[in-house]
Amino acid sequence: MSASDPGGLVPAVTRAVAILDTLGEAEGRPLSVSEIARALGLPKSSTANLCASLEAAGMIARNGQGFGLGRKLVELGGRYLATVDQLRDFYELCRRSTHISRETSRVAVLDGMDVLYLGRYDGTQPLRLTANIGDRFPANCTATGKAILSTLEPAVAEDRLRTRPLVALSERSIISVPALLADLEATRRRGYAIDDEETTAGIVCLAVPVGGFRTDSAPFAISVTVLKARLDDKFREALLDDLREIAAGLENPLLPKGAATDGG
Repeated sequence: MSASDPGGLVPAVTRAVAILDTLGEAEGRPLSVSEIARALGLPKSSTANLCASLEAAGMIARNGQGFGLGRKLVELGGRYLATVDQLRDFYELCRRSTHISRETSRVAVLDGMDVLYLGRYDGTQPLRLTANIGDRFPANCTATGKAILSTLEPAVAEDRLRTRPLVALSERSIISVPALLADLEATRRRGYAIDDEETTAGIVCLAVPVGGFRTDSAPFAISVTVLKARLDDKFREALLDDLREIAAGLENPLLPKGAATDGG
């Protein structure tokens, strides 16, 4: 649905949301009213009026000769995240875990054929080559994406995989549907997914799906990201043990925090 074809929705609201999306996709580069209007196929005059209203509400802010996203979105985003108890539990369980407390861990939801990262825990290891909160990555390239896809019925997963061409982020990314289906079957058998340099060279991610993260939302997964050079068999099993314990704590909020972990 384009901003100029609201499909029965309130046009002003639809166009305002489209402006926010467009500014978000600019990744920090200020956009002028003319650029926003061209991108959305809207009249410049109505685009200027909408931008003025959004600016007054704090949703967007002037930056030089253009606009960027405003601080009000951070405030609203923080309030939304505060309502998701499991995200607070995710950070607490990561902090208390034996090994993941020192690593980089994330929680993600599947949205179409992308994963959207909702939370990121940074431990003491100086690894900063991973996605940030709010980032989207192709599900076929990520451990979290493959972990969630593995929870779907094989026929349902195949239908979803064929909705668009699979995207490659590295030379090791899986972009063949049959090969990815085989990878998902292997993920189901072993109970966890692997991103073996499929997103970033030298980086490995392990992920497990989380059942019942929220009853009103799509499936989730949690992951841990490490340098491949550090990941021997013993360390892999230790990280997987932590992931499973964190997942168990998220699935059953009645468990005392840290009951499934050794601390550290």
